Amino acid sequence: MEINLLLTLDAREQAGLQAALVTHGAPDPLVTLALTGTCRIRTLDEARRLRRWLADARAAGDTNIASLNLIERALISFGV
Repeated sequence: MEINLLLTLDAREQAGLQAALVTHGAPDPLVTLALTGTCRIRTLDEARRLRRWLADARAAGDTNIASLNLIERALISFGV
């Protein structure tokens, strides 16, 4: 199964995301999003890994960044 989910951030959200990704081995789509402001998620498995990482980071209390919440909400609304 292939999906095409495109995420984009504005410059302020991108800067916040860059600051949040200094640690914790973020998945590739999240790093790409932080560096370029956009990323494409092509598979459901990739989207699930990203969502799992976001949930784990939130549960650990390490990331309270609005852009991470925005990304997680987008994944949820997409049905991941």
